[in-house]
Amino acid sequence: MNTKKKHSYFGRAVSATAHTTIIAMATIGGVTLIGSSVFASLNATAFNAAGTVATDTLKLTQTASAVTGITGGLSTAISGMAPGDVVNRFVDLKNTGTMDGTGLTLQLADSASTTLTSNASIGLQVSIAECSSAWTGAGLCPGGSTQTVVLASTPASTLVSTPTALSVSSLAAASTNRLRITMSLPAGSETTVNGVLPGTTVQGVTSSLVWTFTEAQRLATTTSN
Repeated sequence: MNTKKKHSYFGRAVSATAHTTIIAMATIGGVTLIGSSVFASLNATAFNAAGTVATDTLKLTQTASAVTGITGGLSTAISGMAPGDVVNRFVDLKNTGTMDGTGLTLQLADSASTTLTSNASIGLQVSIAECSSAWTGAGLCPGGSTQTVVLASTPASTLVSTPTALSVSSLAAASTNRLRITMSLPAGSETTVNGVLPGTTVQGVTSSLVWTFTEAQRLATTTSN
């Protein structure tokens, strides 16, 4: 008689196939239990009350100074200059930000390059002075105030080609530098022959100037407070 061998588990007879299924289920169950234990852990956290981080601002403005009897700043046109002439312009340079500045420079740009800004010997010469108080209507620093040289006489051609350092009294936040910017043409001679101007001349030319003052931020610091 053809019969299958049977085994008994828990007092009951089961086939070999059922036996295999029970072992497989036990194995799967074991894996599930072990896998769950891997993700069991302890955690702890700590945090502070909110603290703010704020930044300063670096700003620079130039405006025409309020000088009695004098109007206009660097944007006011100058006409009819001749060798030996001197023209002053008065500008308030202000650090309107909350951060101290450093390293002030000046650079000129001429959109219509002429002898005035390309020839160092016969072209425009620029010098800058600072007064600790408002300049007078005569362009003088009042008595009792301090006048300092910010820029010694420098050819405009140099200021066009290279940013040039200016020695102002302060670039601290909220500071104001009261500047007298002096432009002059060196005294010299030119000869016009039969109505023809010399090949290199300061006559009959017009330059359009943009004066750019630039300051850098104060030195970076490291603090632990």
